[in-house]
Amino acid sequence: DMQKALKEKRVTSRELVVEYLTRIAMYEDKLNAAINVNSNPIEEAEQLDRERAEGRIRGPLHGIPIALKDNIHTTDMPTTGGAMAFEGYVPPYEATLTKNLREAGAIIIAKTGLSELANYVAGAPTAMPGNYNAVGGQGYNPYDPRKDPREATADGRPALGTGGSSSGIGTAANFWAGNIGSETSGSVLSPSNANMLAGTKPTLGRISRYGIIPITADQDTAGPMGKTVADVAIMLGAMEGAAP
Repeated sequence: DMQKALKEKRVTSRELVVEYLTRIAMYEDKLNAAINVNSNPIEEAEQLDRERAEGRIRGPLHGIPIALKDNIHTTDMPTTGGAMAFEGYVPPYEATLTKNLREAGAIIIAKTGLSELANYVAGAPTAMPGNYNAVGGQGYNPYDPRKDPREATADGRPALGTGGSSSGIGTAANFWAGNIGSETSGSVLSPSNANMLAGTKPTLGRISRYGIIPITADQDTAGPMGKTVADVAIMLGAMEGAAP
């Protein structure tokens, strides 16, 4: 229980961020889990540590590093959807769920790789591999991060699929404590399954979709992914708002 460890002063948010950044530095080149990593997370963690020391706890994610799928707007990192047209683009406003997570104390440590534009633009007969995008390239499953060696599929795709268009790679590999994906049809549940995570697709409309690159209004929703059902429940509540 990370929040318990923080409360009991066995670890600080700054120490957590440094440990996660070290993991990213060691294994990102092998796994390709992130499109962008926050350039300021240590400063954010120090501020949250100061608030904790003063007895001010923002919410259930206070000082916890998590990652967002790169179709969810952030104003301190680009939001690309994995599309070359949006490479380096920083939106003028953040998604409501980004705001809600920050207000609950979360540190947004990175933006995760995804199937380009959540797999909207590359269907049959010329489908691109899952979890591939033009900005960040191909993501690999941490349980078997090899390229598929078979002749028919030796184009850089993974030997073991990562599932869906959301990425559970970094959560499974301990790059961050949990991540927020988005699902139209299977893009939270499928990568959760492929990376041995818990995940949920919330009831449509329960989580604000303002500031998320859309596909279809009657299916799209963001959803949390984590190591445990408890982690997913905590993130779901924080995504909903201050009074879920």
